[in-house]
Amino acid sequence: MYTEKSIAIVIPVYNEADALRSNFLAIKAILDADDIACRFMFVDDGSKDTTWSVLESLGKEFPEVGAVRFARNFGKELALCAGLDSIDADLFVTMDSDLQHPPKYIKPMLERMDAEGVNLVEGIKASRGTETLKYKLVAKSFYKFLKWITGLDMDNSSDFKVMDREVVESIRRFKERNLFFRGITNWVGFKRVSFPFEVEERQGGNSHFSTAKLMLLAGNAILSYTSKPLYLTLFSGVLFLIFAIILGIQTLFNYFSGHAISGFSTVILLLLITGSMVMLSLGIIGAYISRIYEEIKDRPRYIISKKI
Repeated sequence: MYTEKSIAIVIPVYNEADALRSNFLAIKAILDADDIACRFMFVDDGSKDTTWSVLESLGKEFPEVGAVRFARNFGKELALCAGLDSIDADLFVTMDSDLQHPPKYIKPMLERMDAEGVNLVEGIKASRGTETLKYKLVAKSFYKFLKWITGLDMDNSSDFKVMDREVVESIRRFKERNLFFRGITNWVGFKRVSFPFEVEERQGGNSHFSTAKLMLLAGNAILSYTSKPLYLTLFSGVLFLIFAIILGIQTLFNYFSGHAISGFSTVILLLLITGSMVMLSLGIIGAYISRIYEEIKDRPRYIISKKI
């Protein structure tokens, strides 16, 4: 039973000073009402406002609150990993601080874990809340493309999860700097179950996750979990070899039959297409080489400047 186990809540934050205290009190009030005893681990992802001062105040007021501060902004993915590295427990809950991951669902998720004997309960968005139509379309397209190219089915997935120690220990073994948290929780396997939840309105502040950042996240996920784009160079090479053979046969036929060759526009078109494919292929290869370069330097994944 989850009531007999220690529970840690891991929450990454970035420039959320205005609403952080009130949101924490709201989360704590619901957990107290549900008789869930837990500890909190906040990760300040290099905030430029007074987020760390708020966390210091909470740490002094509530003994169950701990926090670490990054020396600079390393991103939410690494902030989640740092939170899991910085606290130990039997069960771990990862969630956002803005209450879009409603704390009222934590107890049902824990009960679902006990009832079905699984290692991981994944929060799946039943709806995407108040997101704009443009963002919803981009997000939907991102997940469909990701599933097609990597095989990872993460449609409407979120970072709202409950994991046991076995899953977290597996995640801690990852040493790569560029990772996609939802991807690695999917990749490690284990027994899991989905838990649909309704996304609630953001409480305080503005979202730091734009369409551009979603596109960057998509690129990061693809580079991290598949090498299929590299096969585009092989595919394009085979495709243009076939074109070359066909055009070569046509050219020789016209030459020996005494007909003039009038394919100037075709040659220009082929040169443009071939050049584009060559540059695209070099770009894909360059992206993977860049990723290799980043990893072999073996720099720390993140740097912690302060702790509570």
